[in-house]
Amino acid sequence: MAIPTQHKALVTIAPSTQGELEDVPTPHPAAGQILVKIVVAGIMPADWKIPAWGMWGDSYPMVFGFDGAGFVEEVGPGITEFSQGDRVFFQGWGDEPGHAYHGTFQQYLVVPTYIVSKLPDRIQFEEGVTIFSPMSTVAISLFSHKPGTDSLKMTPPWEDGRGKYAGKSFFVNGGATQVGLFALQWAKIAGFGPIIAVASLHNTGLVKAYGATHVIDRKLSQDKIIEQVKAIAGGLVDLSYETVVEEETITLSAAAVRPGGQLVVVLPGKEPLIQKLTEPKDVQWVIARGLQSTEQNKGALLGLLRKLPELLEEGVIKPTPHEVLEGGLRAVPAGLERLRNNQVSGVRLVIRPHETQ
Repeated sequence: MAIPTQHKALVTIAPSTQGELEDVPTPHPAAGQILVKIVVAGIMPADWKIPAWGMWGDSYPMVFGFDGAGFVEEVGPGITEFSQGDRVFFQGWGDEPGHAYHGTFQQYLVVPTYIVSKLPDRIQFEEGVTIFSPMSTVAISLFSHKPGTDSLKMTPPWEDGRGKYAGKSFFVNGGATQVGLFALQWAKIAGFGPIIAVASLHNTGLVKAYGATHVIDRKLSQDKIIEQVKAIAGGLVDLSYETVVEEETITLSAAAVRPGGQLVVVLPGKEPLIQKLTEPKDVQWVIARGLQSTEQNKGALLGLLRKLPELLEEGVIKPTPHEVLEGGLRAVPAGLERLRNNQVSGVRLVIRPHETQ
């Protein structure tokens, strides 16, 4: 079937506005790029937070969407690692010199090959689309050794770091979030233990299936949670991973880490608070930034992306549960509203762009 000259996209015109359905030109890939027919796109909190907070103000209009999965339709000059018809999953990308973002809330997308991985045949597109951004966020923040990245620079488990951190304790606040589920998986493959997750108790089975050894009810007070952390870990933890990023949750994650330990906080914006909380305990902290196309992160996970299909086949890294929203791109605004209102728990919302009427 011929590639159409135009396709449907959800275009956000300006900050604090909803996307509008438009017909846009279908591009051809340049050197180092492939054109993908997006079978499934994922929805995540950053898709509403970035426009709502007025971020990337000089980049509009733009198409959001941080994760996609589909078929390679066309390859650019010099591409040898991908072929037409390959099943792939990938991340939307930013063009920093051009101040633009190219997201997955559309039917076709040109993607640089350094943020693409092949999807094993046994994994459905709806599953594969749950992986890339939350996996990258955690992997970069813990394991990247690229100079300039925000990372704790631990030994990557896809190299020779599998099981290396046995005996060290790990705490995830927001264990059932998408990033939380990948923090649990990476902690498990790296050998951490105990791995303690704070989550709603109805998600206990879910977070344990992804690596948690213990689950603490998120409805408890901070003092009660810290008391349980100490009882489980024999004291405060070595590494604390904060995925919710509200003032009270950052305060909890900072309180859970021992003096001289390490803290990761997802998303920028709360640095003064983090500094205030961690300085008295001499805690090393970083901000988790999962967008691989920034100059800061570009190429940071190339070694992982080559081995990722094997890790998926082995089952040590696995997709997260998903919920398909019917209606294609028209379903995105309602999905974002559910995320904004904290009405999504333990699943990734996904849509099929080619269902758009």
